Amino acid sequence: MKKYAKLFATALMGSALIGCSATPEVNDNYQYSEPKADGAASTTQSAADQGAQSGATDLDAGKKALTPEQMKALLSGKVIYFEYDRSDIGTEYYDIIKMNAEYLSQNPQAKLTIAGHCDERGSREYNLALGERRALSVKNAIMAEGVSANRINVISFGEDMPVDEGHSEASWSKNRRAEFNY
Repeated sequence: MKKYAKLFATALMGSALIGCSATPEVNDNYQYSEPKADGAASTTQSAADQGAQSGATDLDAGKKALTPEQMKALLSGKVIYFEYDRSDIGTEYYDIIKMNAEYLSQNPQAKLTIAGHCDERGSREYNLALGERRALSVKNAIMAEGVSANRINVISFGEDMPVDEGHSEASWSKNRRAEFNY
């Protein structure tokens, strides 16, 4: 019995060490396109709605006559915003998901990294996990459009890379996001 207890303890320690990874590697090449939120009505919903509306218009216009490189640049600047403590994707972002899936389908050599981010509320560990859930949610949505899982990587930066350093709901709503990087 002691033999199994030692084996279990060793396996548990190994799992704990694997789970306690180092700080994620920061890639400074990520681009961010700030949502067009007016200062007066800066709620999570308004920032998300406005970002989605401008994103859908840009994508529709870009669909017609862009080269693959131009399309890649356009898609890399798109952002999906999330509600507080949520990882589900709002319907207003489905056009962005479909355009990324279409680009990946038309460019079999392309690979995508989705970076999940959070606002500053919550522990570092919780926010890293939430950022990963957000990135995985976007990955799963793109995979549902027919893209292979091995072409999409996810990373979570948790609260470590805010785009707005403020401490208000307007600031936090900009930080709860998933970004695309090709």
